[in-house]
This record gives sequence, structure tokens and C-alpha cells, in this order.
Amino acid sequence: MNPISLMDKLLRDRESLYGRAAQGDGLGALCLKLLLVFVVTSALYGAAMGAFRWLHPEYHFSDYDVVAPAAAKGGRVAGLDAAAKKVYVEEKGAPDLSNAEVRFNVTRPTDPYKVVSVGEEKGYGFLALEPTARLEEPGAWRLPLLVALKTPLLFLLSLLVCCLVLYTLNLAFGVGLHFLPTMTLMAFALAATGVMLGVFIPVVALFAIVTESYHFMKILHVAIFAIAGLFGVTVLYQGLTRLAPEGTARRRIRSLLFSWLLLYGLVGGQLAWTLKPFLGTPYLPATPPFRVESGNIYVSVFESLSKLSR
Repeated sequence: MNPISLMDKLLRDRESLYGRAAQGDGLGALCLKLLLVFVVTSALYGAAMGAFRWLHPEYHFSDYDVVAPAAAKGGRVAGLDAAAKKVYVEEKGAPDLSNAEVRFNVTRPTDPYKVVSVGEEKGYGFLALEPTARLEEPGAWRLPLLVALKTPLLFLLSLLVCCLVLYTLNLAFGVGLHFLPTMTLMAFALAATGVMLGVFIPVVALFAIVTESYHFMKILHVAIFAIAGLFGVTVLYQGLTRLAPEGTARRRIRSLLFSWLLLYGLVGGQLAWTLKPFLGTPYLPATPPFRVESGNIYVSVFESLSKLSR
């Protein structure tokens, strides 16, 4: 069974796949094929997600300092108009930096830029650079490739961390599946999630091109992951019902499913925070592959919701 036909069966004829898994023959091969489907579809979605920052170079300047004259001070960047070669800064009424040279991203400084003029606009000060100034983020093309790697890695690492607990919970709740069937159920859920993510790739690509709002894109991805995850949970519940020993109470199956989702969600959320960035936070310098820091992904989502409503 090739990956395309397997995806078709996940959408049209899951019962035949559950029946094959229930027989117990070739579970290892089936599990690998399901994981392959997930890796390919989620990686393609990740590439579309990571393309947002690549397409919007205004998001990589964070602060600036003044190279010459040396006595002048720098400040924080508030925004950037790449077409007009204007860098908006938080300080208004700053000293005249016309013909000065400035560098951006003080911790990882860029090459010097010559300032043509300064002024105030849109409630901010601005530095107008030379018309020939190049404002692209160095190496931004790598971010889609990096996120294409990190998206499937997030789910697979979550499964690796949780696999023994998931299996033990299955025994504790009295369902009694063996380890390989348990992992096959997880592979079903991941493959279904990946297929649903895959169908949203054109939507994500469109909005990545036409939208400049980081917070809109962040909420869009959260919503898409929620839809894909819901489909994955549906497939997981159907498969668990089908593979559970005959006579297993539905209440017991639902309790096991809830415990699985709670554990996987908590671990996955923390790993998502550890593996970030996926979109790239606005007005931060060139983003490292992983940014391990304290914080909470759910607090971050609520903050974006509040900012989107302003």
C-alpha cells in the first residue's frame, strides 16, 4: 500500500485499516507507513508555516546602535517599511542622525547602514536609509526548511517521551493492549493529523503571502492545529474502540483516551515551547534554531488573542 492510497483509506475507509491492525499481522510495517505519511505531510505544512518570516523581512530588526558619531545613542526598533527603506524606532525627538551610520541587532550586529534623514511618522520616530540599502534577513530561507524538520519532530518526540506512560495507562485502565498495537493506534492518530494539516497547506501559503500580521498568523495556525488534532483524536478513538478487547466498557475507553490526550497535550505543549520558533517573533534578530527559555505556550496564545482584538 503506497502512501497516497493509505491517505485515501484514512479518509474514506478507516475500518479496513482498523481490521488489518486488529488481526495483528504486519503491525510494524503498517506503523512505519503511517508515520511516513505523517512525517511528509506535517513537514510540508511546516515549510509553509516557516515561510511567513522569510516572506516578511521587516520582522528581524530588534534594536540599533550608532557607529558614527560615536557619542550618539541607539534605541529600540518598533517596525520597518522595507519598500520605503524606513526603520521606525520607539524614540521620538531623537537627535539628528542624518548622515550617521547605524547597526541593527546589537547582540548580533549587522553591517553599518547610512542614515539619510530622520523624522516622525505614525506616532514613531524613523530613520530613513539609503535607497540601495538591503534589509533582507540573512539566511531567512533556512527557516522554512528548519520548521519543516521541527514540525514532525515535535510530535514524534512527544510520542517518544510519552510512549511508556501511554502503554502503562492502557494497562492501568484495564484495556490491556500490547505495546505494538498501542503504538500503532498513536501512528493512526498522527497520520490522520498530518493528512488534515496537509490539506490546509494552500490556505496557509496564501495567508503567509498576503498577510503581515504575526498575531493573525499565530492564531490561524493554532486553529488549524486544533482542527487537525480533533480529526486525529477522532481516528484514535475509533481505532481504540475497534482494537480494544471485546467487552471493554466504553466508559473505560473514554477515560483512557482522556488520560492519553491530557498527557500528550502537556508534553507536546512544553516541547513546542522548547523547539520554537516556528513563525519567528517580530522584531527579534536572526532567530537561532532552538530558543530554550522559560514561559508558557498557553499564556503566549492568550496574549496574541488580546493583541489581535485591539
